[in-house]
Amino acid sequence: MGKSCLGLLTDFGSRDYFIASLKGVILSINPDCTIVDISHEVPDYDLKAAAFILWACYRFFPRGSIFLTVVDPGVGSERRILLVRAGQHYFIAPDNGVLSLIYKEEEKVEVLEITGSKYYLTDRRTSFEGRDRMAPVAAWLSLGLPPSELGRPAASPRLLDLPEPIVKSREIQGQILYRDKFGNLITNLSQQLVAQFLDRNCGANPVVMAGKKKISEMAAAYSSAGSDRPFFIINSLGLLEIANFKKPAAEVLGLEPGDPVILKAD
Repeated sequence: MGKSCLGLLTDFGSRDYFIASLKGVILSINPDCTIVDISHEVPDYDLKAAAFILWACYRFFPRGSIFLTVVDPGVGSERRILLVRAGQHYFIAPDNGVLSLIYKEEEKVEVLEITGSKYYLTDRRTSFEGRDRMAPVAAWLSLGLPPSELGRPAASPRLLDLPEPIVKSREIQGQILYRDKFGNLITNLSQQLVAQFLDRNCGANPVVMAGKKKISEMAAAYSSAGSDRPFFIINSLGLLEIANFKKPAAEVLGLEPGDPVILKAD
């Protein structure tokens, strides 16, 4: 287990000492651990963005990888710190809903509340629980310490409010989940839902209503659409995405995560 892979996801940015501190703690306990920076540019306290980023990449990591997510508006409060085994991987995070999409994705999920305070850097109250509690627990887990040594079974982990698409015969009502670096808008409409919609409405033209804009072009690739208008595409994650070639669709349309979208038969 010394060669374990550990992914870090935070909203700390890169200018301060926070990320270096996490890595220092981990490597002091397990010098052979491979640390992967998933992202440290999650918008401040944005649990939904963190949940999406984690969901989008975790499945591509080696079996047994450990994911340490420190996006924690409730740091220092009475909220729990969780150790979750889901599918083939482990997740350490505050109990604030940031693992909601992992719970939804994986059929087999085991949730523990971390109670192994002897593995913390300090068992006193701290303003940096990511460094003092979560990072050492992740490091000891990477060395092969059994999860049962680190916590006890926990019920009813907190979930984020992530509405499901509403499916009707001639439309699907969805929501923008995430804005990426390029300004593309990723929705919660899956490829499967879109395919079923197209089958039900064979012969009709699919359009997306995004804000006040009607988007009528469905492209196979970013480069196959014109640069003068938004279009929609099924992206590499199997989700409907609204884009604009070489322009940020979010700014063109004035939309952001949480805004509604509707796939309609025109």
